[in-house]
Amino acid sequence: MKKLLTILLFNSFAGGVLCAQAPTRPILAAKKVAVSIKLDGILNEPSWNEAAEATNFTEFTPKPNTPEQLANKTVIKLMYNNEGIYFGGKCYEQNADSISKELVGRDGFGNNDFICVAFDTYNDKQNGFEYFVTPLNEQFDAKLSAKNEDPSWNAVWESKTIIEKDGWSFEMFIPFSAIRFGKGNLQDWGLNFFRSRAKTSQVFSWSPINPTIQATVQEGKWEGVSNIKPPIRLQFSPYLSYYTTLFTKTNAGEKKYVQQVNGGMDVKYGINQAFTL
Repeated sequence: MKKLLTILLFNSFAGGVLCAQAPTRPILAAKKVAVSIKLDGILNEPSWNEAAEATNFTEFTPKPNTPEQLANKTVIKLMYNNEGIYFGGKCYEQNADSISKELVGRDGFGNNDFICVAFDTYNDKQNGFEYFVTPLNEQFDAKLSAKNEDPSWNAVWESKTIIEKDGWSFEMFIPFSAIRFGKGNLQDWGLNFFRSRAKTSQVFSWSPINPTIQATVQEGKWEGVSNIKPPIRLQFSPYLSYYTTLFTKTNAGEKKYVQQVNGGMDVKYGINQAFTL
């Protein structure tokens, strides 16, 4: 699954000479809201009605270009506020037993269904950030660059999921501190959504992916992101350690125990969008 996903994402973000008669890429309007959402996995807040909606996913594998079945459809919602991005939706299933779920820990796919949002924030078809969540609310994230995927990159973001009789739903909040982007007042980002159904080995995408084409940018667009500012990226990681050493054989008058306390702090500062100290 990991190898398959890597191929899928590189096909989605790879830049190059556009092939003739390339399909029109989907566009999602950027919707900004003034409120915050309480994450519980249920999209019942009125603000979700204002969010842009993405449907009509297309199968990438094993049957490329096959439309998603209505009974197992994927419905995605996307919006943002001054603090970050809200990504939510529902992955429908005819039978809840069809949902593949197991606990494997952060940054591990295992035998899990998942949903993913991938952003090309500079719209350069070379760099991207991806955020995954499984039905049991385990997270995976990675950073993409030209022909390289870095799963060791980790960001701090929130998610909640809930499993229901007709599928599973999710809510995610990606703060702007967990993603990098430019300073323009009005921006268009590259965008794609992916869904995996592990029991059927199916992977779907919002912007269709043709696995036989590697020279065409196959991402969609998030259009009209406005008036957002990169936050100050300053991270403090204090640490404290305590040691006790026991000496089983000592001379008269010598201590049997030696104690030691160590401490300090690591500091990480983002100088700009490209350099971190």
